[in-house]
Amino acid sequence: MPIIKCHIDRRSIESATKQQRELGQKVILVDPSGLRLAINAKSASWNYNYRKRGVDYYGKRYPQRTLRLGDTVSMTPQEARLRVEEVKAEVRNGGDPAESISTEAAAARRREYLQRPLGEWLLEYRRSVLKDATKHQREESMHAHKALIELGMEGAPPSELTARVLRELTSIHADKPATGRHRFGAMSRFLDFLVDEEVIDFNPAKNVSRRHRPKSAAPREIYYSIEELQELWQPKLPLRQDYLRFLRFMIVCPLRMNEAAELKISDICIAAAELRLSAEDTKNDEAFTLPIPPIGIEQLGDIEAAEQYKRCFQLSSIEGAPMKSWSYFNKAVRRSTGIQHFNLHHLRRTFTTMLSEHSQFTETLADSLLNHKRSSTRSGVMRHYQHAKNIQQRREVMKWWAEFLTKEVIDGSRNGSE
Repeated sequence: MPIIKCHIDRRSIESATKQQRELGQKVILVDPSGLRLAINAKSASWNYNYRKRGVDYYGKRYPQRTLRLGDTVSMTPQEARLRVEEVKAEVRNGGDPAESISTEAAAARRREYLQRPLGEWLLEYRRSVLKDATKHQREESMHAHKALIELGMEGAPPSELTARVLRELTSIHADKPATGRHRFGAMSRFLDFLVDEEVIDFNPAKNVSRRHRPKSAAPREIYYSIEELQELWQPKLPLRQDYLRFLRFMIVCPLRMNEAAELKISDICIAAAELRLSAEDTKNDEAFTLPIPPIGIEQLGDIEAAEQYKRCFQLSSIEGAPMKSWSYFNKAVRRSTGIQHFNLHHLRRTFTTMLSEHSQFTETLADSLLNHKRSSTRSGVMRHYQHAKNIQQRREVMKWWAEFLTKEVIDGSRNGSE
């Protein structure tokens, strides 16, 4: 391998390049400044050999290191010599240029890592935190993802997501404040994750003033009268039998529509006359037990002959698929019953309203049958120490409710049809 000492310039480089082609091996030019140029068949790179000043822990001099400065395409001989002088100055001051470059490269990689698009960070958030294990976590992922799309920030780095940008969620969902509030809350929790990961220094959602945050939706006040319940139990016009069974079951059992639609045969305990949902099957991530009166069990059909993991209500036209056509379901019920404001969620409100108006049961007991998260409806000491399921009391409530429906709704609708 030829080593040629010379003042490196354009002419010497051309001569050494020609020599490399003739010899077929690497040629090294060494400048008086210590600058070295290694010429290979396809590349030529600038290098400088140096030794860090001082001695190591064992009293020995530091080994010689080779620092790559660049190549002839990006750096001229004069620029390479200037870079050598900078390296020499750093060594004289006790520095180690190779370590400095390594540190700078690591910092650059860190900056690049932190500037990954928000869409990629959201995927990381879903994998490491949400995991989409429950319905609530899947909804959280959906709201955060849609918020990024609506704000046009899916491909932007986290540093560009400011409080001013987040304020736009309020105007985007001005006509649907509940949706805007879900989006904003999901984004705030996602940004908390980015703070924990030291991607951003603070959560910009916390800098959005109360005035600019999405407002809470107005409380819904619709519930059904006894006459309307009669129309729902016995529609005037024909309704699909699977739809009618599900509707009647929802009148009897105040479940959320998705919890009821995904109810499996294995969730039903006939011996105890109860349905038992695991924490993974409920919105609030808490296991739930609900006593089922006989008129509710009647709507389940022949569950003893059904497969253990089959849905109690196969509402989708695609066998084995989950129910997604809720708007179609609502329209079908409205058409059959004539109740144009029908919505399944109003049945839960009707349940608690009827209990309050016609029974002596407490609101707390009625609320427990709706499976609301206990920490949000209990305060003080009760939040931490009261965890009773009140199964016997729930059974008494559901027994009263079944008797009330039988007398006022079922018998009433029969008499009306006669």
